[in-house]
Amino acid sequence: MIIDERGGGAVSVPMAIAVLALIAVLGLTVDGVRAAQGVARADAVAEEAARAAGQALEAGELSRGVAAVDPAPAGAAARQYLTDAGAEGTVSFPAGDVVRVEVTLRRPTILLGIVGRDELVSHGSAEARLVPTDPAGGAG
Repeated sequence: MIIDERGGGAVSVPMAIAVLALIAVLGLTVDGVRAAQGVARADAVAEEAARAAGQALEAGELSRGVAAVDPAPAGAAARQYLTDAGAEGTVSFPAGDVVRVEVTLRRPTILLGIVGRDELVSHGSAEARLVPTDPAGGAG
């Protein structure tokens, strides 16, 4: 009795390609969602660091009714927040009443490491502008 084995492995090649494609789509989905979450988190960290910096006011300007940031303690407060959040970033003061924070977050990938992408890098930025208020209740 002769057994004909032609075509016996015909299903394995298309199936292997389909499984690889499914893994690639799954990897893009999982790591794509993580990348989007990373951007949102980077923006949130930048906002909070800018708020922390905005708490350091210039006492001399404040006594004259002007809201201005004291750059040294404000920068230190923002950098401390970034450190505590596990983020890298820069703090700048484009104007006396403005704090700008730019953040970079790095997270490992879940499945894209299979194709050589080991890290997701997310960038965020925020500005905090000091608004003087009148102690009687109105904005200055």
